[in-house]
Amino acid sequence: MIEKLTVISAFLGIASMIGGLLGILFTVTVAFSRIRVVEAKIAEPGAYLDMTKTLWGDGPWGRWIRAMNVWSFFTYRNLPVIGSKVASRMGEEDGATPRHLKLWALIPVTSTFACAMIFTVSAIIMVIVE
Repeated sequence: MIEKLTVISAFLGIASMIGGLLGILFTVTVAFSRIRVVEAKIAEPGAYLDMTKTLWGDGPWGRWIRAMNVWSFFTYRNLPVIGSKVASRMGEEDGATPRHLKLWALIPVTSTFACAMIFTVSAIIMVIVE
């Protein structure tokens, strides 16, 4: 039983690592053209998202950081107490951003974070079982 749990956990960890890397690659290549459009809609001049664009640039690492910041904007603004303050420092949404553009920013980053969580849990299970 313990060996079976270890094997399942190992395969799950490998699959989630590969899935996370593919999610990052998808985000910085295919999805980033739409994330750039969303970023242009919500990044006010002088706000955090605008400064991140200038600071990190358009390389692979900068694209990933910028995608995570757009994800953070849409995620934090839904928090009950501090969400609106944090989101207003990051940028401001002028009008409603179309849902399909939001999903291009939210789904790839969320799936990558989910893969990271699965990888972490499988690693913890392997350490505990061994």
